[in-house]
Amino acid sequence: MREDVHALAGAYALDAIDDAEERRLFESHLAGCETCAAELSEFRATAARLGVAVAEAPPPRLRGRVLADIRRVRQLPPVTPGLPPDAPAQPPDAPNQRPDMTLQGPDAPNRPPDTQSEARARVEPIRSRRWRRAAVAGLAAAACLVTAVSVAEAVRERQRVEQAEDAYRDVASVLSAPDARSATGIARGGGTVTIVASASRGRVVVASSGLPGLPSARAYQLWLIDGNGARPAGLLPADGTRAVVAGTWRPADKLGVTVEPAGGSARPTTEPIVLVETT
Repeated sequence: MREDVHALAGAYALDAIDDAEERRLFESHLAGCETCAAELSEFRATAARLGVAVAEAPPPRLRGRVLADIRRVRQLPPVTPGLPPDAPAQPPDAPNQRPDMTLQGPDAPNRPPDTQSEARARVEPIRSRRWRRAAVAGLAAAACLVTAVSVAEAVRERQRVEQAEDAYRDVASVLSAPDARSATGIARGGGTVTIVASASRGRVVVASSGLPGLPSARAYQLWLIDGNGARPAGLLPADGTRAVVAGTWRPADKLGVTVEPAGGSARPTTEPIVLVETT
């Protein structure tokens, strides 16, 4: 159990307190602590903004793939009252089906086919069978190709999911730190930049919203600024839809954002559009 119950506000906001006793302790403390209540409200608002920032739209092809796969999914049989759930379904009687009254056995009449077309229907040309075998082979090859493409797509999807999970773990690690602090700054020209920083983790999470779009040759670059100058801390995503985790954060740092060439700069070449610091 942590000695400083005040430090649990960030973890509680993320529902990351696994110990039931520790959770009850913080909830009991929260009822009478205005400071923790204010911090909890701020952390929840920040977590919501970061959640929106890291959210990703599903791939455009996902809906079509799901609808296509539904056709190949075996449906469960209907439940018949009075029968166990695993009983085999009985096929319904075919409408207007009459029993076969053809005489069988030695007394059956030996009659010729009704028409010449019926006789020809019983003979399958060799050319048709060859064509059918070629068609089956072609379909099999096409199925192998489709399977290979599907596997490659599944691997790419899995890699994207793993990258998103890693990014979420990094963000959650900072937000749940006992010394996490958050702040939001309004950028010159419009938009906001929100940070959550932890000196014990040595990291800062940065999320932006509503920043003006830039041409492809320019990018928003992050800087960690202290009394010794500015240290480059990475670039914001061009689409502004994901939070980034930058380091190394120090207690006296401020976060600045400048507009730089697309690849970034070693030192700022423009004035910061926003400076954000935690208190």
